[in-house]
Amino acid sequence: MIKKIIGASLISLTLFAADKAEERYDSYTYFGVGVQNIKYNEDITLSDGSAVHSEAKSSSPVYMSGALVRINKRFDFSMDFASTLLPKEIEEKWYKNGSLVQINQFDATINSMQFLGHYKFSNNNRAVLGVTYKLNSYKRYTFKDQNGNYLTDPATGARLGLIREQVATLYASAGYWYESSPHAKKDTIRYKFNALLGKPIWNEASSTGFDKVVFHSTRGYSVESSVYAGYPIIEGLEVGLFGAYSYQKKSGTDVYSDGHTKWPEVTLQLWQAGISFVWNFSKNQ
Repeated sequence: MIKKIIGASLISLTLFAADKAEERYDSYTYFGVGVQNIKYNEDITLSDGSAVHSEAKSSSPVYMSGALVRINKRFDFSMDFASTLLPKEIEEKWYKNGSLVQINQFDATINSMQFLGHYKFSNNNRAVLGVTYKLNSYKRYTFKDQNGNYLTDPATGARLGLIREQVATLYASAGYWYESSPHAKKDTIRYKFNALLGKPIWNEASSTGFDKVVFHSTRGYSVESSVYAGYPIIEGLEVGLFGAYSYQKKSGTDVYSDGHTKWPEVTLQLWQAGISFVWNFSKNQ
């Protein structure tokens, strides 16, 4: 009988310890800054069969912030935001059938908001589902041909001016999320990892180069992943390093209702890395 009581007590203590351990995976907020490398390409086949390809690569500072909110034992919620702080002016090169035909100045501002619900198989392993909104803005100016001559408007003879392009896309996102340990656990390095797939469910793309032309293509997909490793420096505050990769693909060429204006296939790749501060000063250590 005594053995049964001791056994039952040990089981109760074990379950209590497990519950306490789960409670320690509390909410947290974070802020980060770093560097973002961008690779942007467009591809299109013209009506005469010529293949046109563009290339642009850039680096710029990036800002990130967000939070993970504990809802209950089974569910959490996360929100993540990222934005280009200062776009860098670079050269974009255009090739026709492999030969350089145009060079222009180019800068890109990339913004992202992500909202995910977490289903916790355990505190460590989670399935996530939600939406990601991306707003990409591009500027092109100082258009020149392969010989360095300024390109002009055939109708007016004036140099081609600034062209702004804006692409807003809403993705349905799903994937896997891993948390190695509670936030700011004493003397513990905490790791975080996620991998997500996205499918466009809404899109709006426009350019000042084509008046009143708006595309709404949802062809394509996105793949993104991020890693983080942090260590507590004071109670409730953790400092760490993050790295992230994003691949956005707009598949195929879309033709507007006028039969002439086209939106090419687009590939955007992002590499981000930097330092992050993660905190929750209200939690009990």
